[in-house]
Amino acid sequence: MKHYYCSTFSKDYIYRGILLYNSLLKYDKNFHFFIICLHDEVKELIKKMNLEKATAIALSDIEQEDKDLLKVKKTRNDKEYIWTSKASVMLYLLNKFKALEHIVWLDGDTIFYSDPQPIFDEWGDQYSIMLTKERWRKGHRQRNYITGIYNTGFMGFKRDKYSFNSLEWLRKKLIEWCYDKRENGLWSDQLYINNWHKKFQRVGIIKNIGVNLNPYIVQRCKIKKKGDAIYVNGEKLIFYHAYGFKYYDGTEFDLCSYGLSLSDDVIKEIYLPYIYATRDIVKQINSVANNFYKEDRPKNKLIRNYFNLKINEDIYRNRYQLCTLTTKDYLVQALALYNSLKNGHSKFHLWILCVDDIAYELLSKMNLEKATLVSLDNIKNIKVKKAKEQRKIHEFCWTLKAPFISYILSNNYNLCSVLYLDSDLFFYRDIKALYKDWGGKSVYLTQLPIGPKWIKKVGQYSAGLIGFKRDVLGKKCLNWWHKQCLEWCYDINEKNRWGDQKYLNFFNKICSNIKVSNHKGINPGPWNIWDMKKASSVYMKDDGIFFNKYPLICYHFSGFRVFNEMEYELCNRKKMPQASQIIYAAYIKEVSKIMMEIKKIDKTFIDIITSPPSKHKPFNYYSLHH
Repeated sequence: MKHYYCSTFSKDYIYRGILLYNSLLKYDKNFHFFIICLHDEVKELIKKMNLEKATAIALSDIEQEDKDLLKVKKTRNDKEYIWTSKASVMLYLLNKFKALEHIVWLDGDTIFYSDPQPIFDEWGDQYSIMLTKERWRKGHRQRNYITGIYNTGFMGFKRDKYSFNSLEWLRKKLIEWCYDKRENGLWSDQLYINNWHKKFQRVGIIKNIGVNLNPYIVQRCKIKKKGDAIYVNGEKLIFYHAYGFKYYDGTEFDLCSYGLSLSDDVIKEIYLPYIYATRDIVKQINSVANNFYKEDRPKNKLIRNYFNLKINEDIYRNRYQLCTLTTKDYLVQALALYNSLKNGHSKFHLWILCVDDIAYELLSKMNLEKATLVSLDNIKNIKVKKAKEQRKIHEFCWTLKAPFISYILSNNYNLCSVLYLDSDLFFYRDIKALYKDWGGKSVYLTQLPIGPKWIKKVGQYSAGLIGFKRDVLGKKCLNWWHKQCLEWCYDINEKNRWGDQKYLNFFNKICSNIKVSNHKGINPGPWNIWDMKKASSVYMKDDGIFFNKYPLICYHFSGFRVFNEMEYELCNRKKMPQASQIIYAAYIKEVSKIMMEIKKIDKTFIDIITSPPSKHKPFNYYSLHH
C-alpha cells in the first residue's frame, strides 16, 4: 500500500521539510509527500531540488478554494497560520487527489528513523482516524487541559465519512480561533482534539511509543541502539518529533527551546544524526539556491538547550574546558587570561560569557581561535532577567557563574568537566598543573588564606576558581549552587551567606568527592601578599616565579585597574608590598600589549574602558613611564 503524507513549510523551515522527505526516502519504499508551501520561495526551491516522490503545492492555491481560511491569514503569524490551515490542507488533498486512500499530517520538525509500516499495521481497518497521545506523567496530567491530550504533530485520516466529518468540524474551529496563546480553554489546534474519541466514531490511538516520540516523552525513556535501529523502552523508534529544535550556524544549536532536559544517550543516538543531516541539507539548499539560508551565530537568542557540535566532535575530546565571564570593564583582563592560557601550550577551550554587547562586539572582532563567545541573551531566562533588574553589576556577575557553567555542561556530552575562572586570573604556568592537582574529584575548590573574621564574612573558599566534573555528584553541587545564586546573591552578609561564595561552605554536606587544593601557587591574590612577612616569599628562578615555595600556577589580580596602556593600579584596596612587583610586572606587560592590539582594531573602545587615575586616588599606582 502506498503511504501519503503532507506538511506545510515556511521559508524558515523548509530545510526540515526536505530532511523529513529524505528520511521517508530512506525508510518508506512506497510513499508520496505533499509539501505545502507557505511562501513562493519554498515552491521555487522544491522545483529546483527535483524531489521525485514529492509534490509542491502553494498554500495560496488552497486559499483560492477556501476563502474563509484566507480571510484570517493577516490575523495570525506564520506558525499560527500553518496550524490554522491543517484541516483545510488535508481536505483539499483528499478532494483534489482521488487516489489517496488516506492522508497523514506530519509536523515539519519530525524525522523517521525506521520503516513507518508499524503505524499502518496498527491503524488497520478498524479505525478511520489515528492520533498519538502526549503521554503526560501523573504529576503533569493538568496539561491535558492546558496543551491537550493528543499531539497533533501526527494525525491520520482515511477517505471515509468519519474522517471528512471530523476534518470539516476541525476546519471550522481552527478558522474561528487558532493562536499560540492560552485563551478560554484553548491553545493552538490541540485542545480541539481532546474529546474526539467521544465526539467522532472510529478514532484510534497509537500505542507504539516509537511513533511521534518527542522531547517530553523521551525524558523518561531508555534509549538503546542495536545495529542501525534505535529502541525506545524496547520498541523500535519509528519517527521523532524534534519540537523546539533550532538551527543557527551549523555549529551551535538549541536542541529544545522548551527547556526539556535530554540525556546523553538521546543526544548521541537521536539528535546527533539529526544535526548532521540538517547541516547537509542547508548546504544542499544553498548550493541550488544561493544564500537561501544565511547562517548566523545566535547572539540575541535565548538558547535553553545549547549544543555545540564542534566541541562534541572527537578532535575536542581531550581539551581542557574552561569558562569565564566579562563585562566591558574587565574585557582587557579577560583577554590577558586567554593569552596566558594560550602561552601555556596545553590544548584548551575557553567559553566567554559577555555580559554586555560592547564586550561581545569587541571580542568578536578579536577572532579568538580557542574561544566560544556567548552573549547574555543566550542564557537570559526569566530568573536571570529578574536578577539583573534587582542586583548591582558585580552581584549580577556573581549570580551568572553557576547558570553559565550549567549552560555549558548540560547537553555537551563530550565535556568531562568545566573549570570556571574569574576574568582577572592570569596563568604563569601551563593549566595542566592545576588539573593534575584536581585529580578525579567531582568538585575542585581553592581555600582563601584569610583570618577567622573574614572567613566568617565571605566564606573559606574562593568562587573565583571552581571546577565541576560532569558526573552525578558534580552536577548535584552545581545545581544546588545554581539555585541558591538565582534566589539570593548580594554583596552583604546575611543569614550565613555572602555573594555567590559563602554557599561553597556547604558543598561538603552535598558531596563527599571534593578536592580542596593545598597548592599555595594556585589562585593566590592580593589577600595572600598583604600579610607577607618576608620578600623572599615571592622569588624568581629559571623555571618561573615561586610563591611561598610553590611554583606560581595562576594569580588572581583582584582590584587591578586599567587607566590607559601606560598607567595602572595594582590593587584598589590596600597598599601592596614591593615583593609583589615580580608577579605584577609580567601581567602589566601583557595587559599593555593587549591595549595596543585593541587600539588597532577599535580605537574608540579604549575611551570606553579607561578613565584618568586622578579620578580614583590610587592605592598602588604603577606607570610604565618609570
